[in-house]
Order: sequence, then structure tokens, then C-alpha cells
Amino acid sequence: MSAGMSYTIQSIDINNLDSNVSADLAAEEGRNIVSSLGFSLNQNHTDNAFNPSKGWVWNNGADLAGGVLGGDKNFYRLQTKGSYYVPIKVRTTGTVLEVRGRAGIVQPYGDSGRVPIFERFFAGGAKTIRGYNERKVGPLDPGNEDPIGGESLLIGNIEYTFPIIDIIKLATFFDVGNVWPKVSDIGNGGFKSGMGLGLRVKTPIGPVNLDYGYPLNDEPGEDTRSGKFYFSVSRGF
Repeated sequence: MSAGMSYTIQSIDINNLDSNVSADLAAEEGRNIVSSLGFSLNQNHTDNAFNPSKGWVWNNGADLAGGVLGGDKNFYRLQTKGSYYVPIKVRTTGTVLEVRGRAGIVQPYGDSGRVPIFERFFAGGAKTIRGYNERKVGPLDPGNEDPIGGESLLIGNIEYTFPIIDIIKLATFFDVGNVWPKVSDIGNGGFKSGMGLGLRVKTPIGPVNLDYGYPLNDEPGEDTRSGKFYFSVSRGF
């Protein structure tokens, strides 16, 4: 188990905005000072930190911004995420079922009536729910359908990987979750889900992921459902 504490102060300048940006982004135009204190608590009980095949890992975080810390924004945020790995006994070693979960809330307090858009949760895309455009799962601006994020998030992922050769694995996955405007809205309107296939390739710069996800629900702003490719570099193979 490991624990940590950090202090961060940021100056976030938002200027030269187009006339058609979302109202939530326009509301933050100018200089924003965010002064925050963060706490973390992490546990790793896997057999390998970089290429786990069994065990579990759990990461928790809490942030407090504003108040006695100063700055322009007052909010607190709680997050937790974990993964559970199950080795599957087949002819080929290295076949693993991974179950991941992530949850978070962020809320304003004091003189702040809302959480700034750059501190909210977003979902959709390679790291959350594949099959959807980046950040497009969750609240959208009613005028231009730009993502504006929300104050609560739930994400779940199931991924089954098995090796083809030493440096290449094939993956199949199912993702589900959503982002809601307020903490009290969690669960309202249901969840978005996607599924697909992917490749995991070990390279000198780290494991490279290539995924193809297909949305199982309609996506705002899209006339038809269509699959999407995602390219990313991950920490573990």
C-alpha cells in the first residue's frame, strides 16, 4: 500500500473564444486560479506491475480546491478505480480476463455555484467507453452539442486478452458507463455501452493499443451508429 499528498496551483487562461462555444466554456473566459490539495491511497496486489495476469489493483484520490487554499474555484472531488485480473487456463499461457471499474464525483462548495468545465468528468473514447467519439458520452451543450462534462461518473470495462505471438495480443472488450450533470443524477437516463476488438503490441516505446469499438447506443450528433478506431500507448502489456 502507498499513500501520497500533493499541492497544486494552476493559472488557467481561456481567451480568444469563438462565438459559438458552449455557454459553460464561455463562462470561464479569462484567468482562472485553481489552488488544490490532493490525497491518494493505492494498493497493488498483482503478480506483475507491468504485465499482470492475476490479482487486483485499487487507486483512490481526493482533491480539495479553494477555501482556505485560496484561488478562484471552490470544489472537492473523490475518485476511485480498480482492476481485477483472472488468468484463464487454456493451451496458450498469458490469457487474461480483466475487469475494471471507475467512479467519481466532483461538487462545488462555498461561493462557487458550479464546477468549472475544465474540472468536470468526461467519457467516450479510447480510455473510457470505446465506440463513441472522445468526450461525447455525457452532457452536451444544447446549442452546439459540444461536450460540457458532468459532476458524476461511472465506468465499467471487461477485457479478454490472449497472445498470438510473443509481442502481440488479441483483445475483445465490452465497455459501459456514463457521465451525469449532477451527483444526484447518477443512473438517470441509463448507460452507454460499446464493444469491439483490439491488438496489443509490445514496442520499444511501450505497449501500443489499437482498438476498434462499436457503439451499442445512439450517439448525439450522429445520424447512424458507426465503429471507430483508437490508437493509444499504455503502461502495461
